[in-house]
Amino acid sequence: MVSIIPSTPAHSSSIEELLDHAFGPDRQEKTSYRYRDGVAPIASLSRVAMSGEAVIGSIQYWPACLGQETVLLLGPIALWAGWVGQGVGSCLMLSSLAAAQHEGWRHVFLVGDFDYYRRFGFVSASTWGVAMPEEQQHRLQGRLLTGEVPPGGQLLPLSSRSQGELVGQAKEVFSD
Repeated sequence: MVSIIPSTPAHSSSIEELLDHAFGPDRQEKTSYRYRDGVAPIASLSRVAMSGEAVIGSIQYWPACLGQETVLLLGPIALWAGWVGQGVGSCLMLSSLAAAQHEGWRHVFLVGDFDYYRRFGFVSASTWGVAMPEEQQHRLQGRLLTGEVPPGGQLLPLSSRSQGELVGQAKEVFSD
């Protein structure tokens, strides 16, 4: 039996081991990792898939900037090889996207394979004029969590404003 639960700091080392397994030890050289430097994942959206006491899958979200808006950057999502194709990744995606929508987030972006993510409602971010510097633009995708189209522009890492300020502003806007 597999359960999807919120991740905790106790899962951190298992998640890191899983990510090395899924993406290789050079994974942190990817552009999207620069968006995570010095920024904590959004704890309320991060999930792990558990089989007994073992972490078999993980998904995380990070705040990013699109104009004046704080948006979500999904990723990575990963599974141990023996669990691929059994619906665990879909459960992680659906659970976390539902939580993001429930919290009032409007837009989520990711870098990944279009054929995999389109079944979850992701489309090319270029549809809305959104780009990610130094990333292959055909791999940048977005999903609306509300009917509101995001502003066009460049998806950027958090900058001079603090993470807490941005996330707080986003949740304040979403709760209106």
